[in-house]
Amino acid sequence: MSPDTWSAILDGFERDIALAVSGGIVPPWTPPMDAGPLPAALADRARRVLDAQADAVAILKRARHDAGTQLGAIDAVPSGAALARPLLLDVRG
Repeated sequence: MSPDTWSAILDGFERDIALAVSGGIVPPWTPPMDAGPLPAALADRARRVLDAQADAVAILKRARHDAGTQLGAIDAVPSGAALARPLLLDVRG
């Protein structure tokens, strides 16, 4: 395949990375069956894309962890019948 094909593949990876990090839904990826070997001229760009993917995974893992922590805090707040009575009593006022 031509370098243009690989450039388009790398462009797609970069779009998907940006979409994922911005909170968008990334469409499923289907590997191209006829891309052939990566041209040597695009090796540095491919490494940068790979590094960006690793950074995106780390960002998304942190976001998932933070969301889980927040959900845990929300779950710890009493609800239902417990809210029928005051949770705090002002003894100074």
